[in-house]
Amino acid sequence: MSDRWSQAAALQDWMADHQRTLHQQPEVGLELPDTHAYVADVLRGLGLEPEVHPRAGVTVAIPPAAPTDEPTVVLRADMDALPVVERSGVEHPSQRDGAMHACGHDLHMAMLLGAARALVEHPPARPVVLVFQPGEETDRGAVPTLESHAALTGLADEAAEAFAIHVHATWPAHSVHLRPGTFMAYGDWFRVDYRGPGAHASQPHLAGNPVVAAAELVTHLRDAVAELAADEHLVATVTESLIGNTVNVIPTDGRVRGTLRTLSADKRDALLETLDRLATSTAADVGVEADVTVTEGYPAVVNDAAYVERVRAAIGDRADVRDMADPSMVIEDFAYFLHRFGGAMVYLGAQVGGRTGFNHAADAVFDPAVLATGAALHLLAADGLPPATT
Repeated sequence: MSDRWSQAAALQDWMADHQRTLHQQPEVGLELPDTHAYVADVLRGLGLEPEVHPRAGVTVAIPPAAPTDEPTVVLRADMDALPVVERSGVEHPSQRDGAMHACGHDLHMAMLLGAARALVEHPPARPVVLVFQPGEETDRGAVPTLESHAALTGLADEAAEAFAIHVHATWPAHSVHLRPGTFMAYGDWFRVDYRGPGAHASQPHLAGNPVVAAAELVTHLRDAVAELAADEHLVATVTESLIGNTVNVIPTDGRVRGTLRTLSADKRDALLETLDRLATSTAADVGVEADVTVTEGYPAVVNDAAYVERVRAAIGDRADVRDMADPSMVIEDFAYFLHRFGGAMVYLGAQVGGRTGFNHAADAVFDPAVLATGAALHLLAADGLPPATT
């Protein structure tokens, strides 16, 4: 079998063409009709027969070069974009208002398409299922994807391994970042709804003000998080405030929303209790009521330690491998794949020059040159991660 790194490098321009096209046509959420169609058409053009579910992605099975009893390898890329107005300055920006591939999912798709082509031309050592999944950002798209596709539902949990890559906009291009155990955080979303009597703006002493209650919550939550994080990192971020609609009325209601990120169940419970207590008490202090709603988000991404070491051995000295000292506070629904199968996710650095915009920023940029590195990692996984030879 020819060298997987060389096979991936030979497809760099082909993958970059697909990445540019995908970047210009982003779609948000689970309903990604154009993206589903594009990916499926490329796979059909390679002679494959993909299974397509409109709200659950695209999968295709690729048989091994020879019969084997080794576990099936599930390779996953996410497909959805973000509701962000692009300000990246790239030559091929989004052509859809209010949507942008600001998290690099266009690269994820392109490198997995590259792996698909290489695996057709040079079949893998193991059975492979390629998964293109919608709805990663907030829609828990991994769940319907795992439940809908015959290529996945027919797999015994112990008879498969799962691997995925996430590009990172501010880490050096081509660097590969590994971490056994907890790789990414638990994530939840919260909403606090405020209700008060309302009043004329000239008489704040006569009515509680939801604006003040929300401001007090943000301040007290920040202090409480600092205390809770003394021995284990966690995050509570208020990301949206919708209160009031004019300058001379104390509003009767309003809301704030945000996200919680933790690394353990105990800290998650403590943070949820703290949020509820602070929202209720700060609202009461200013004369309004508060209702807290928490939507359970994604479980933590937990990498199999033995699998991570196999990834390291398979890469050898072909890439700049680095160990992550701490888990990322990002959340990812690839966690659901790793609940079913052993495996791991890795970060692939994709920084362009001195650009500092991180994933999800309107000015985030990813170096397409890393497509070949990402495709090579997928190909190594497809072969069962054989140790690199020197």
